[in-house]
Amino acid sequence: MANWEKKIRSGGGDNLEAGEELVGGMLVNPYGLTSKMVGRQLGGVVGAVLTDKAGAKRGDGLVSDEGIAAQFPDDRIWLGLTTARLLVWGHGAVSGKPKGLKFTIDRNDLERVELEKLKTAHAVVLRFRDGTAKPYEAPKMFNDPEAFAASANAAA
Repeated sequence: MANWEKKIRSGGGDNLEAGEELVGGMLVNPYGLTSKMVGRQLGGVVGAVLTDKAGAKRGDGLVSDEGIAAQFPDDRIWLGLTTARLLVWGHGAVSGKPKGLKFTIDRNDLERVELEKLKTAHAVVLRFRDGTAKPYEAPKMFNDPEAFAASANAAA
């Protein structure tokens, strides 16, 4: 069992409906957070400014303040993909597990998941059927964004 699966089953498994199968999951950060943290560690304020400018370009042109995308918070969240739904939980700061189901959407409303490999994370864009999209970053540690995207895109 993958680490993300253990976390979701222990923190949010009671939100799965009867017969629903968990097929993917990942922890995501607000877009640019991972790069900003690394930039601060490596280059202080100058490093953070440079990573802010580089990261801002990747999110350009996405409509994320309307439709389905507007429901998704600009916080660290857990995503759980099942055979029927995409579940969105908050992130437990102490336990690191999913905490408090925020909302769900029908799996068919998730059109596709796009990934771009970065040095310390994957840039993730969730694209929805209504034409909106939400950018996030998925840390490489304890995550398998490629498997999540493959599962999401296989059903699309």
